[in-house]
Amino acid sequence: MWAYIICVGIWAGIIVGWLVPVTRKRIVYEIYEACGLGIYFSLIILGWEWKIIDIFPLAYIGYALYVPAAVLVIFSFINLKHKGKPKSGWEYTTTIINSDVFRVVRHPLYLGAAIWTVGILLVIQSIPSTILGLVAIFCFSMASKKEDEFNIKKFGEEYEKYMGEV
Repeated sequence: MWAYIICVGIWAGIIVGWLVPVTRKRIVYEIYEACGLGIYFSLIILGWEWKIIDIFPLAYIGYALYVPAAVLVIFSFINLKHKGKPKSGWEYTTTIINSDVFRVVRHPLYLGAAIWTVGILLVIQSIPSTILGLVAIFCFSMASKKEDEFNIKKFGEEYEKYMGEV
């Protein structure tokens, strides 16, 4: 019961604190990102309620995936804050970052979140979790595509060149 109450709280916070403001601004990639993260956090909380299978090798692989996912996410935050020259917060960068992890992956935050989601799915091992996890991964993928469109409008040809290189 508590797991469902916590999920309602998570979704209420995401809807009020994130989805409403970005919907008004029509920032499509953030809508996908918020939904993906909401599903991801719901998986973490509700997945244990649904867990019915224990294939230990899969669980170990899932736990092992947490490491590269965490590396991608942590280094992304550091680079966005320090090299992206944000006007406010950490995510509204004013320059294209093409070094470190951004030299290899255009959207390492989304990739890290998707890898983390796969890790959670391998640990939890249930059908409802798998369905929700696939929806979360789809949301991260769409966020990546929509953010590319946003960045082309924001940075122009320079970002298109970056897309061709990375």
